Amino acid sequence: MKRGIPHIIYTWLIIGLASWQLSLLFPALDLDHGRELLAIVLMGVLAEWLVVSLPHGQLSGGFALILATFLIYGLPATAWVAGLSTMIGQGIVNRGNPVRTTLFNSGQYVLAAAIAALLYDLAGGTPVAKLSVENLVPLAVFVLAYIIINHVLVYFYLLPIRRRFVQATWWDALWLDGITYLFSIPVGLLIAVLYARVGLFSALVLFLAVLAGQFILRFYVRLQAANRELTLFYETAKRLGEGHGPKKLLSLILHNTRRVIFYHSGIAYLWSAERRAYLPVVAVGPYAKQLRYTALCKGEGFIGGVLENRDAEVVFDARVDPRTKDEPGLCQVFRSMLIVPLVAGAETLGVIVLGDKRPMVFDEKDRHVLTVLAAQAGMSIANAMFVKRLQSASTLDSHTGLRNCSHFYEQAKAACEQASIDKYPVSLIIIDIDQFKVFNHRYGRLLGERVLFEMAMLLEGTTRKRDLVGRYGGDEFAVLLPRANDAVALEIAEDLRRAVRSQLFLGEAGKRAVITISMGVATFPRDAGTVDELFGAAQQALEWAKINGRDRVVRCSAPGREF
Repeated sequence: MKRGIPHIIYTWLIIGLASWQLSLLFPALDLDHGRELLAIVLMGVLAEWLVVSLPHGQLSGGFALILATFLIYGLPATAWVAGLSTMIGQGIVNRGNPVRTTLFNSGQYVLAAAIAALLYDLAGGTPVAKLSVENLVPLAVFVLAYIIINHVLVYFYLLPIRRRFVQATWWDALWLDGITYLFSIPVGLLIAVLYARVGLFSALVLFLAVLAGQFILRFYVRLQAANRELTLFYETAKRLGEGHGPKKLLSLILHNTRRVIFYHSGIAYLWSAERRAYLPVVAVGPYAKQLRYTALCKGEGFIGGVLENRDAEVVFDARVDPRTKDEPGLCQVFRSMLIVPLVAGAETLGVIVLGDKRPMVFDEKDRHVLTVLAAQAGMSIANAMFVKRLQSASTLDSHTGLRNCSHFYEQAKAACEQASIDKYPVSLIIIDIDQFKVFNHRYGRLLGERVLFEMAMLLEGTTRKRDLVGRYGGDEFAVLLPRANDAVALEIAEDLRRAVRSQLFLGEAGKRAVITISMGVATFPRDAGTVDELFGAAQQALEWAKINGRDRVVRCSAPGREF
């Protein structure tokens, strides 16, 4: 889901309201405490530097400073401290966020503080002596209001892209944020209590405990992320071992990757020997439809170079990276890219490309995760392709590349069964090369096998796309003609006979061999009621063609059968 006009209006409305609120509060700001407020801002900046980033927001112990500032100096100082510390802290440590995100984060803290202070006043809170038993309820209202308003504002800001955060729920963020508030609220209260006795600078030493807790929480979140990665590797390896095809395997990789890596759109390419290029197999994300029409060639462009070098690459910002800034295609679609080749041994099977419209989205950790997943996928895809080649070898004739006799028979049987249901004819042509034993004796067995191969290519090139061509055995071939009655079958058979007779075989071997063929034609159900009867009828017709002088087509003369 894209960020549309409503989201832009919402973002700048929050920024505008916060700026307006700060301008209203500035006259009431007590600049006599400027040094103390600057120290609080600097501590807030430090908290922003150590912030824990989550998909649904950020965790920071800065609320201890917000609460302490409100208790000691009031709303004007609180709003300005919240806004400045966030703007400076996130502005320096940007983490790839656009300027509007930094301004929004500053603005939502300001508005949260202002609205919470308003509700504090409505609840009967006192402007002085805020830390009293009588003021407990208004103070609780301030804390709860700040937390709720903060979360609501962030929720609506992230709403357009919330579907991308499948690896973490909103409740995960609330739970971790609750832990942050659990130790930042008491520290904020203690800072306010100690301020009157030891001064602000000494009281701020307590905030170091918040920073330490924030650091531990950051370590915990990273540990959780590492645990998710290990779980992902295990589950992916388990699924990859289930024997799926390449398309399903790559779809699994792209969808599982979303659990640990944020990305806008992703695409997986596989090598196509027919097109001599890497073609898209699976695409996910908002740009999936457009990405399906792309293609890659090894050695062409930046991604083509990655395919050639076989090393994963991270593009932090395609607009400024000298390798990509002037390159068309995907480099103009995405600001950040993660490109990982799919390799198996010495073979480059394909490549996975993850992209995002923001800069600085991917890092070296992401590259490591996707490289491990791609290595798992590469081996599984190579195995799937090997199994497919084995299956092809079991169904194809090794000399001609046509369907072998058993596979051709099974397909003919299935075609006849379907024809019985749908009530249409199926014809069969059995072809025999005339005097092939004499030919082998004259030219030798190797050239004889070459003739069989050239004959196979000629038959496949002359028949219709829907027709099935197979090697029936020895010097015999068979052609199955779905939806062809006896008249059509005779016409196709005559075309084949003339094409073979006019062809000069063994041209590449320096010979000019002329070959003729004899053919028997039978049609289901006119000449046969079963597939076995169909083969028998066509074979009988072939024998009559050979007896009557060869180089001819003979149709079965069995009594007619109709549906």
